[in-house]
Amino acid sequence: MTAPVSPIPNRFKDTAAHYLTGRSAYSPQLIRRVAQSCELSGSHRLLDLGCGPGQLSLAFSSWVGAGLALDPEEEMLRTAASLGAGLAPNIEYRRGASYDLSPALGQFRLVVIGRAFHWMDRLDTLARLDALIEPHGALALFSTSLVVNAPIAWLAPYRALLEEYASDDVSRTQRKAEGWESHDVVLAKSAFSALERISVIETRRVSAETLRARALSMSSLSRERLGARLDELLSRIDQLVEAHVSADGWLDERVESIALIARRPLGALPGHAAHAVAEIN
Repeated sequence: MTAPVSPIPNRFKDTAAHYLTGRSAYSPQLIRRVAQSCELSGSHRLLDLGCGPGQLSLAFSSWVGAGLALDPEEEMLRTAASLGAGLAPNIEYRRGASYDLSPALGQFRLVVIGRAFHWMDRLDTLARLDALIEPHGALALFSTSLVVNAPIAWLAPYRALLEEYASDDVSRTQRKAEGWESHDVVLAKSAFSALERISVIETRRVSAETLRARALSMSSLSRERLGARLDELLSRIDQLVEAHVSADGWLDERVESIALIARRPLGALPGHAAHAVAEIN
């Protein structure tokens, strides 16, 4: 299944404030390895598509000459601009979505997407990006996941708790369905079918407040969707943390930061999907 998830206006309006605190950060080591793999010289352009609160555009700002960060949610853009203020003067923050991609944006050496690709019409997005990514450029999908086979007692009950409250979210159900095609499969159908996966696994310390914020950063667990049940969920998270937290107030977790780098096959030129973009426009 490649049909896009049905968009819900302002779905992330209430989650933006909790994203930076709650979501696992991308490993700086991973950012460096992707920048080196893509041979960023400090003069190239970067596109951070679906930038959210702007972690990726900020992380790559010192590796590129200029960057454009796009997101359809104004609150996310405000958070991103605030994060980058004074630190990434070469990044422009602009409201926009994958449907706004056009050659008018110019050419990019690297396009990064973090935890947002599944919200887009993936085939349409890849067709549009074929007209924007340089001949030797790349697309990199970023994600983080918790290492579930690590001997961490709080992790399984925490994940089960979030799933209990998020399981009836329609968009989540669509992405979890048996017929949902992975990003790898969708990329294999596009101009960017040459794939490379890089991952970095780290042990980190996490606070009780972070685990609360992590739940609040998920649109499937928003106040708008859960109502008073959200307070119930947060209370149960507090109880779980209390049962597992160390004497100094921290918990351990194992985080895998992942980048799936997609390039055109050797010898292929931009424009493989240009006809699709023309038909879409």
